[in-house]
Amino acid sequence: MKTLINNTALLVTLTILFSLNINASVFNLSEETYIDDIPFNTTEVFNNIIAEQNLTEFNFNDEAYIEDISFDTKGVTSDCLYNKAISTDFQFDEEQYVDDIPFDTECISSECLYRKAVVVEFCFEDEGYIDDISL
Repeated sequence: MKTLINNTALLVTLTILFSLNINASVFNLSEETYIDDIPFNTTEVFNNIIAEQNLTEFNFNDEAYIEDISFDTKGVTSDCLYNKAISTDFQFDEEQYVDDIPFDTECISSECLYRKAVVVEFCFEDEGYIDDISL
């Protein structure tokens, strides 16, 4: 019964609020026409602000290009990096030798030479028939 009273009270309150909200929207404002009688120029506004602040305007003339100093940035950079690299003394700890990777340089070099030889195309000239071998 208590729940029924609470639900009824809530329903009545919401109904009253919605009806007041619907009745409150009686005011319908008409659309105003656009009046373009106020000129607005952003350049003029900016110039007025600058004039009010009394800021000094600096105008610099372009200087002529003078090529009396030879300057190669790539060369200077590489020289600087070279001097920096040779002036650093690198101290490395001695590493212990690990013999866990089998590596046979003779086998690898012979395989490399074989692969190079297979790629080469040999062109031989036709030889004349020689009948000097007796069977």
